[in-house]
Amino acid sequence: MPSGKLKLGVTYIFHTSAYDGSLYETSWSPWARFRFTRTLDLTLPNPNEAAPNPDQSAQPYTNTMAPPSPWKPAPSPNRAGSTPPGLFETHCTTSSGGVKVCSKAELYNGRNFDLHRGTGARAATQRSLVSGCDLANPREGFWTTRLEECSAFVLTWDVKVNETPMGIVKALVVDERKLDRASANITERINVLDVSIPTTGILSFTLKTPKVDCKPGNCSTPNVGGWQGVATWIPGAPSHSAATDVSYGWTPNSPSTQQVTKLGRQVSMDSKILIAGTTDEYSTPATFRDVVSGWENADLEKDGYVNQIRCDNTKIVNKVPTTGCVFHNYVPTYTFDAAKYPQASSHAWLIEHKLPNHPGSKADNKPLYFLPDSDLPGNRAVICPDGWAAANGDPSVLSGATDKLNCDEFAFNATYNSGGMPALAGGLNPVSSGSACVQTFATKQGDAVHLFNIDGLVPTWKEVCGRSAISGRHNSGSMAAFPAFNVNQRLLDRDPYWLNTNMSAKCVSDSATVECTMTANNK
Repeated sequence: MPSGKLKLGVTYIFHTSAYDGSLYETSWSPWARFRFTRTLDLTLPNPNEAAPNPDQSAQPYTNTMAPPSPWKPAPSPNRAGSTPPGLFETHCTTSSGGVKVCSKAELYNGRNFDLHRGTGARAATQRSLVSGCDLANPREGFWTTRLEECSAFVLTWDVKVNETPMGIVKALVVDERKLDRASANITERINVLDVSIPTTGILSFTLKTPKVDCKPGNCSTPNVGGWQGVATWIPGAPSHSAATDVSYGWTPNSPSTQQVTKLGRQVSMDSKILIAGTTDEYSTPATFRDVVSGWENADLEKDGYVNQIRCDNTKIVNKVPTTGCVFHNYVPTYTFDAAKYPQASSHAWLIEHKLPNHPGSKADNKPLYFLPDSDLPGNRAVICPDGWAAANGDPSVLSGATDKLNCDEFAFNATYNSGGMPALAGGLNPVSSGSACVQTFATKQGDAVHLFNIDGLVPTWKEVCGRSAISGRHNSGSMAAFPAFNVNQRLLDRDPYWLNTNMSAKCVSDSATVECTMTANNK
């Protein structure tokens, strides 16, 4: 049969007979079937230019820490917490008259505080500082985005007189913080949503103005406002709430010196507790903070919780260093415009899902690590040498006369995950050349574009990188929103981020091949 007559995806049947100079068969073999397939065949959707662009600023709240750094030793024991997770130290004071007050703070978990009836409805009318904080339905524990925090704590004061229990006061506190990507200004709102007081033993509970501390020394002294609302609670009285606003900021040691600083912040909530049978008021402050180890000896570099702040004056925007702050343990997500650029999106989906290192996969907890511009050309030269795409691609997938075949590298060359990044420079998946990667190309078959493995180059699925000959328009278009994403999230060297390829796949169950029909999620 002449070359090129067999078609992909078609099942053929055949039988044979043979003749040569010494053998002449008069019968035919039984019929047999075979199907012409490739090891890899992704059927891509047609581009949809009218599809909505992904909103790169829509970064969801999370209570999950960034994965441990792949370059550093395992976190110190303090990272796991010198106290149980979400529980800060208990502080006790005892007066000369035998009044003992023990205070502590712990993360709200939905079970350690019973809201009074009507609290949710009342909280729904309160103004939140940040966009994602629903005071009517407090989040459990630490929650942040790159620029916002909405965390909930239960503060407890346990009162005894001569070791006789007098009662336990509890306060549900929602702490909101808002950062500015373009300055080092930090705004905080401390919301006391509800207070629980026993009906006997304690006559009243009054919160003093919170004390907020920030370190290191170039973090300015926080300015704490007065309480908005009455900060006294009495047993049997209708429940109510109170709030106070705090502002502070960070200043680099020298305007001419580039600096990256991790901050620590502690909130101390002191009170006055009037106990039955006494005329004096007693208390011990309950404290919560964004570093794990004790406040005095906090290791700001190693022991930050998910809500620790990092400020810097190093981020380059339009060739100029800028100052700003982020919650650095939050991992943002870059989302492909898969509907417009399915060739690049499908290639990234393949590498992210099929290779053992799963670059960029949030589901596999394998982020990409940002690499600044200075090292990019060398990485690309290793994986995508000049002329490779033209030699291996199919012009039928191009969009117009100005579109050219292009080598699409994944993981991106602007990451430490790139196969072209040497190990000595921090590369996580170094290879000697792009020939060690999964090698694919986009081609048009009938009315559909497919992503095939290159003839003779069968993937083992043990590779750590991929390169694909695709449309240059798809390759560049898929990353067109990244510069703004990079600026808005203040990505610094080695910062992690996820890649959402924005693709779904319906695949044939076959261990020998990868045959899938792709669908853009933003179609």
